[in-house]
Amino acid sequence: MKAARMVKENVVWVMLVVLVIMFSLATPNFAKPGNMITIFRQISNTGILAIAMSFVVISGGIDLSIGNMMGLCGMITAMLLTQSPLPIAVSCILGILFCGVLGMISGVLITYTKMPALIMTLGMSYVCLGWAFLTTGGFPIYGLPEQIKILGQGYIFGWVPVCVLILIAVIIIGALILNKTNYGRYVYAIGSNEEAARLSGINVKFMRVSVYVIAGILSGLSGILLMSRVNSGQPKNGNGMEMDALIACVVGGVSIAGGEGKASGIVGGMFVMGVLANGMAVMGMSDYTQTLVKGLVLIIVVATDSFTRTYLSKRKSA
Repeated sequence: MKAARMVKENVVWVMLVVLVIMFSLATPNFAKPGNMITIFRQISNTGILAIAMSFVVISGGIDLSIGNMMGLCGMITAMLLTQSPLPIAVSCILGILFCGVLGMISGVLITYTKMPALIMTLGMSYVCLGWAFLTTGGFPIYGLPEQIKILGQGYIFGWVPVCVLILIAVIIIGALILNKTNYGRYVYAIGSNEEAARLSGINVKFMRVSVYVIAGILSGLSGILLMSRVNSGQPKNGNGMEMDALIACVVGGVSIAGGEGKASGIVGGMFVMGVLANGMAVMGMSDYTQTLVKGLVLIIVVATDSFTRTYLSKRKSA
């Protein structure tokens, strides 16, 4: 049993080492310092979404709206930056809070109507995508202030991307909340056994809503970073990235059944997805091939997780 747990907890790092070696041998451009920095920049968006997704999945839910919520946040923030007299910081904060409200709406409807989280967040995903297109009739928003570029394109000390520092801050705060606070313990508790958590005095309804609010806020932050990186508000920014975040979580050891997952594993999952996407792109693989590979990774990892949980459960009951 201990061996099975050890394999499950460390397989993500083995997978990461294998991918790095494989892509380094396959193409000399992969291991260049410039490409390594590119990987870190690309991970910043997926990584923040993965932290957002981890709160929801560990609690026993799922959120398929965070990708398109990114795009909507980028569009709304871009409109505020270009068409209103508000300061840059205020515009960004309003965009992030707007996504927090959308997350709260999802959480409230899931909690109080008992509708499946999969259906609710899928519907919210379409709402966000349609809203982003309706904002400007489907046209991108250009002409952003120069100062906003520092978030997605800027560097500290000339080589450390600002967006990576923001990702590190999000990871540290997320890890501290999950591992060192009562709130984090409650998230694990409702994911492991909601009824037991309720009987122990945990406000399950509040917790259910709050994790979706956190997911919305982090998706908004990720949307602003992506908007800054591409220097425009694009309606489809973030479309499909919720699946990359979900794969990063499950690859990193977050159980899709809820109640299980560590921040260190999620970080490993981020890097696996970043290295995999970048390596396939450097090798010239088409988007269709990349999508196929990501789908296979998700199926294999979830199947392995389900098999491991069943195996451990049988050993425990034996």
